[in-house]
Amino acid sequence: MKEIIKWSKEFETGIRAFDEEHKFLVKTLNEIYNLLNEGKREEAKELLKRRVVNYAAKHFKHEEEVMEKYGYPDLERHRKTHEIFVKTVIEKLLPKIEEGSDEDFRSALSFLVGWLTMHIAKPDNKYGVWFRERGIVIDDEPVKID
Repeated sequence: MKEIIKWSKEFETGIRAFDEEHKFLVKTLNEIYNLLNEGKREEAKELLKRRVVNYAAKHFKHEEEVMEKYGYPDLERHRKTHEIFVKTVIEKLLPKIEEGSDEDFRSALSFLVGWLTMHIAKPDNKYGVWFRERGIVIDDEPVKID
């Protein structure tokens, strides 16, 4: 399987549940990329809609609940980045994927890869450091995302 994004140690937050959820999204984006390259646009589109939208709803909620539980000081800013992502996917990317060309689909997929890379490597790693510095261990199970 070809990869549009490769899991990297720099993505690790140190919180097992969140790291597993992030790995699931990386795997999903790679599956979508491969389906698109195989000419299976409809399958790729359905997988993106089903998993990425589900992912956003469940994973973001999970992160935010943990942050709130432990009083993470940057919760509101983090929540806002999640809201902007969801709005962008629903209002801009899904219509582009639905109505556009394969090139539009690839462009949308590139946006998702870029956003994920930046978001995990920066804001998500920031909360990982914050939890570690305070000796807070998060032993939640990863949310199930189908």
